[in-house]
Amino acid sequence: MRAIKIKLPAELSRGIGLKKCKKLESHARLLLAIDLYMSGKISLGRAAELAGLSYDEFWEALRERGLKIRVGPKSLEEARAEYEAAKRFLR
Repeated sequence: MRAIKIKLPAELSRGIGLKKCKKLESHARLLLAIDLYMSGKISLGRAAELAGLSYDEFWEALRERGLKIRVGPKSLEEARAEYEAAKRFLR
């Protein structure tokens, strides 16, 4: 994965209680992934991957922040099953 460097004022890291660069990096990755997910630009699975978390850990991070989770299929198989159920329902 390509990476970019961002310079931030030290006050930002102190303000949120993250003095170590690694913790600040993890926090920034999570917040950016949440933003992309909540704006509908990426899936929950992709957001978790970008944040460096498991699917369930990312789900929990959203819940801890009181954010509404966009519910949808976790896999192609689930999507197909939902599609077939909807077709049967609409007949």
